[in-house]
Amino acid sequence: MKLLKTVSSQLKLRFETSENEIDARIITSASCLKNEPFSFQILYRSEDKALWEKLSVQVETDLPLQVYRVDQVAIQNTANLYCGKGYAGDTPGLYPNPLMPRPSVPELALMHDQGFYCIQGTEYYEKDIIYTLDGDVNFRSLWVSINPDSTDMQSGKHEIGIKLFSGHGAKLLEEEVFTLEVIDCNLPENETYYTNWFHVDCLCDFYKVEPYSDEFYKYFESFVSNAARHRQNMLLIPAFTPPLDTVRGGERRNVQLVDVTVTENGYEFGFERLKKFLDTAVKCGIRYFEHCHLFSQWGAESAPNIYDVNGERIFGWDTPSNGDEYIGFLNAYLKELIAFAKKNGYEERFIFHLSDEPSVKHVENFRKMTAGIRDTLKGFKIVDALSNIEFYTEGFVTSPIPVVYEVEEFLGKCDELWMYYTGAVYKEDYSNRLITITAARTRVLGLQMYRYDIKGFLHWAYNFYYNELSKGFFDPLVNPCGYKNYPGASYLAYPTRDGAVPSICEKLMCEAFDDIRALKLLESYIGKEKVIALCEEHLGEKITLTTVPENDKMFTLRQKINAEIKKYSEV
Repeated sequence: MKLLKTVSSQLKLRFETSENEIDARIITSASCLKNEPFSFQILYRSEDKALWEKLSVQVETDLPLQVYRVDQVAIQNTANLYCGKGYAGDTPGLYPNPLMPRPSVPELALMHDQGFYCIQGTEYYEKDIIYTLDGDVNFRSLWVSINPDSTDMQSGKHEIGIKLFSGHGAKLLEEEVFTLEVIDCNLPENETYYTNWFHVDCLCDFYKVEPYSDEFYKYFESFVSNAARHRQNMLLIPAFTPPLDTVRGGERRNVQLVDVTVTENGYEFGFERLKKFLDTAVKCGIRYFEHCHLFSQWGAESAPNIYDVNGERIFGWDTPSNGDEYIGFLNAYLKELIAFAKKNGYEERFIFHLSDEPSVKHVENFRKMTAGIRDTLKGFKIVDALSNIEFYTEGFVTSPIPVVYEVEEFLGKCDELWMYYTGAVYKEDYSNRLITITAARTRVLGLQMYRYDIKGFLHWAYNFYYNELSKGFFDPLVNPCGYKNYPGASYLAYPTRDGAVPSICEKLMCEAFDDIRALKLLESYIGKEKVIALCEEHLGEKITLTTVPENDKMFTLRQKINAEIKKYSEV
């Protein structure tokens, strides 16, 4: 009975996963490019039905790496209402997603004089004692991320040695070698906009810190660095408290960055806290900033809640969005903000939002309210999640962002098109990042965006740990369906006592965006038409927005793309 097996990142291992399915997914070698991360999984188990057994897995290579323990979370609702394709399971139960960092080579240390052994500490989860398997021989999983920080690796073939020890006496049980070929070529720069909205109040509530305090920035850097490491290059800026997921007439926690002082002559603005926020985000790897929405969600009928330096609300639900008072305030503010951005080198980084998901009945209101700020924002990219193309044809936005199932209505009609997920489940088999769907159904997003020339991707939540309309608070490790009973719809990173840890879903999204870069690199050699033909031949179907590849087909497709890149780059 084999105790060690290596599989791709595309298998979501559950206790229900059969050994036949595992064996069909085994890989012992792969390839990647020099400046990208590569992930695979190590499956391990006990050699017998021991009542109490500790195991230690060691991973050694000359390449940079990070090893994670794959944890499982209890899912109450799989969100497979329509019995769609591409689900890792159809019933409630345990599903893998949190990735808890651990040492690649844990040190075995004598715990006490009775001869038991344990693993000496890491900063995560106390001492990270190696896994105890009580009376079963199910596989558990480790996630291995080679080159997690996307540095330039040495090209050539590299061996990754894997050893499984018994914790009692450190007996070597089994060993394997995984071979990774690093192709002597770099992925091109990421040109795709990618954002998941960052919620400052959720971070503050989880860690019980005040917004923008020193303690806040400790956790903020952890989360934003993690997001940037996984290809997010844009961050939502709460210049004012974002008017998102707020019950009409209500207020979310005030997280406004810009200081506003009301004077006899109008308004004065302070940008000191905003500058620190932006500078910190850039240090963490963020390239672009999306200004929070200038008008209320779902129609832009009101101003957002805006406060003066004394904490008094000066605009809000009772302020008409197209009124002279608020438009005058916006023009004064935006002119000062743009001057600040120019002075500090941020002008080219800013993108603006007006409202979120307005409907066609709000077009007339948009005409009135945007007329007053059109000249002030001239030259800036304005993007919004919306379902009606009129907001683009009327010139309200420069880059519309339809939800994935409405993208086809916009294709060929826009100079620059983005797309987004809501986290909801659709009747068709569209890509999504829910915990319960297959890895392939998440990763295929990159191929679809490449096929349809989608320039940006937005999701409304990177760390939203509230329920609908920001009511109630949940810990996603304890209640992964805390938002509207959807498994993982509102977050990618998990909060732990030391900061953010990634998820499988986040790793798969990273792979999707690296796939876009690899496809564009191959396109530079053979043209887009031939790239698409190669992909469709491999998948055995046309690429559409409802394509859901089976099993490891996204992994094997990427391996084929790598081989083609190597062939043409060496000519």
